[in-house]
Amino acid sequence: MKERIVFLAIILLLCRITNIQAQAPVKDIQPAVQTYPQIAEGIPVRAVIILLHKDGKQVVADSAETDRFYQAFGIRPGAGFKQYFADLAVRRTKQEPDIKDAYYELYNTELSGPVIFVLHVYFLSPGESKSVDGKKGMTATRSFRDFPVIRETNRSKLMFLLNGGMGVFNEVNPFFGHGTEFTQNNIVATDPANEGVRFWGEAYIEPGLAGISQLGKSKIYGYGAVSVLASGRNTSDIYSGGATSYTAVERLYAGVLGAGLGKHGQTNFDVSLGRQFFQLNDGFLISKFSGSANAGQRGSVYLNSRTAFQNSAIGKLHVKNWMVQAFWLEPQELFKQFQQNTQYTGGGVTYNDNQQIDAGLYYIHTTGGTGRYQVPGGSLKKKGMYIVNPKLWLTNIAGTGLFFKSEYAFQSHSTEDFRSNAWYAGLGLSKPKWRYRPSLYYRFAYMQGDDSTTQRFERFDPVLTGGLGNWVQGINFRKIIGNGNIISHRIELKSYFSKSFEVSLDYFFLQAHTPENLGALPPLVKLDNRQFGQEITLTTRYFINSHFLLLGVLSYANAGKAIEDAFPDKVYDWTSVQCALFMFF
Repeated sequence: MKERIVFLAIILLLCRITNIQAQAPVKDIQPAVQTYPQIAEGIPVRAVIILLHKDGKQVVADSAETDRFYQAFGIRPGAGFKQYFADLAVRRTKQEPDIKDAYYELYNTELSGPVIFVLHVYFLSPGESKSVDGKKGMTATRSFRDFPVIRETNRSKLMFLLNGGMGVFNEVNPFFGHGTEFTQNNIVATDPANEGVRFWGEAYIEPGLAGISQLGKSKIYGYGAVSVLASGRNTSDIYSGGATSYTAVERLYAGVLGAGLGKHGQTNFDVSLGRQFFQLNDGFLISKFSGSANAGQRGSVYLNSRTAFQNSAIGKLHVKNWMVQAFWLEPQELFKQFQQNTQYTGGGVTYNDNQQIDAGLYYIHTTGGTGRYQVPGGSLKKKGMYIVNPKLWLTNIAGTGLFFKSEYAFQSHSTEDFRSNAWYAGLGLSKPKWRYRPSLYYRFAYMQGDDSTTQRFERFDPVLTGGLGNWVQGINFRKIIGNGNIISHRIELKSYFSKSFEVSLDYFFLQAHTPENLGALPPLVKLDNRQFGQEITLTTRYFINSHFLLLGVLSYANAGKAIEDAFPDKVYDWTSVQCALFMFF
């Protein structure tokens, strides 16, 4: 109860501060690194900024101009980013008689975080003639230099997909030297790492096709994509023994999108079905990177190459600054013979003014599957669990560069005696005009544990949380403590040395909420001490160009008394070094 009161007090205070501020257009992109379309596919759009370049000057488009862009193309805050639709929207913008050129850029603050869509529009100078941009693509120009575009017109686009990655990974004393104990009953763990060094490499390639086409002269578009993903590793990883390779369909979906509908052109919709990407907010409850399994025979436990949900249906309706969303999701599981077919049905409503306020309320219900959740004396079925999830994100509070992010999750069950809570509140300061554009962020996160003195079970189930840089609370600790029964403190310092080079330093202090830890890995089911430990992670994200990303991670985890007391012999510190190169076309 005390935690909930603190949470609500912070929310009310920050709402009051924000409401008294003038609603000025965004003039500076908050500290962020430029990302690229294939990485951002399926990630929510956090904000849309249109920069107008005319007579040698750059100005931010006013709300009326931004509304006209929304009406024409439907790319607005809350929408899931789709590259081929964004490309088509920019091409249509370039056809306007007074426009010389246009292109867009994407920015975000975390690898899997929501993106900022920035459209640059260049006007013709007085007396300057306009060049007509005709059909493009390899079939039109008969040149491979247009790869991956097969054919592009003002009404449609067909393109190849070609993504891939390779990485090398080095673990020193993984699982704090006790991999065998931590991976009991894990069918993937055929050769778990213990004390010492474990080194291996992983790679994947994903070829495919994607396209979009306007339906007649309407404002309706049909779109879809299909791809195949092959992945593998060269030797034993942190869990599994030996080399392996695996190939399967990754994307296979189709959808219909309408833009600029209604009497005033303020309504947009997007409905899609199949194997596709989805993320709710920044991954606190549902992350894009939790849509599929990558361990074991799939050989991609660290590259995490598969992210498409096995089945899904997603619908979004935008009216001005409001969005109503509904979804049905079934994650892809690892082994066919052990399928639980867990299914989530949910929806909600959000408000985003594209300036300071991003607020919403969601409901998520586990509506299918055979999964069980361990409780004292047995287990309860996951089917019937539900979550009520309000959210409030504030940007540039009082014009100071302060930002605030918070979500709350009330979790219960329609037929079982189960109730739990989780929430986080984070306050940060970003300074885009300072040298190297630094930002500082503190986040407190609470995932309730079970109180053994009550009959009701209360350990929070983290659903599909995840995402490097967001809800992987320590890349080493995540593997042994998950996200249930945790109180965490996170301090993050970031700097952007250029728009393509980001360096971040994260510190996590982690402890259990209660000593009753049923549902955790075997050594930590009963805790004699609540201190899990601390972890420091250095992450570098460098976009070599628009097709290659170099990602580096160095993380050091120090075990606390909760882990030390779980073993009679020595517990080691755990160091992880990762280097990966990603390709996207």
